[in-house]
Amino acid sequence: LINDLLDLSRLDEDRLKPIIHRVEPVSMARHAVGRVTPAANLKQVALDLTPGPGLPNCETDASRVEQILVNLLSNAIKHAPERSSVTLSITAAGARVVYRVEDEGPGVPPSEVEQIFDIYVTKAGEEAEGLGLGLPLSRRLARLLGGELHAVAHPGKGGCFILEVPASQS
Repeated sequence: LINDLLDLSRLDEDRLKPIIHRVEPVSMARHAVGRVTPAANLKQVALDLTPGPGLPNCETDASRVEQILVNLLSNAIKHAPERSSVTLSITAAGARVVYRVEDEGPGVPPSEVEQIFDIYVTKAGEEAEGLGLGLPLSRRLARLLGGELHAVAHPGKGGCFILEVPASQS
């Protein structure tokens, strides 16, 4: 929580500078999955990492991408029913590497798709589960890295979040 607040403050003051390197996209995903596995095990949620074929490397800050993925996976686990699954798939699309996190929870209503990226927005009854910093911070970090983060409205069909990061050009 403290680190998230500090990161948001640094972003607001334009003091957070990414350290860009060429990184293999599956390694970042594996690290993130490893960090959330204990929480998934407690809830008996299966984590499925599905990398697509022929993925290019990324030009990004690996620690920040992992931070975003951990947040997305943690949220997915939180909203997924017990004994369900969370999938993290990785594909290439043009000059981007695309991470897609999907769960079997209630999903995001169309009216809330953009609101959930506002600071301190939580759904009724969720105040005790978080402070609403994770998604706004993650979107800002994604944009700082030259990428994007968005949600897909699938009410009743599970949550779906898509993180795009720049692929290496060579």
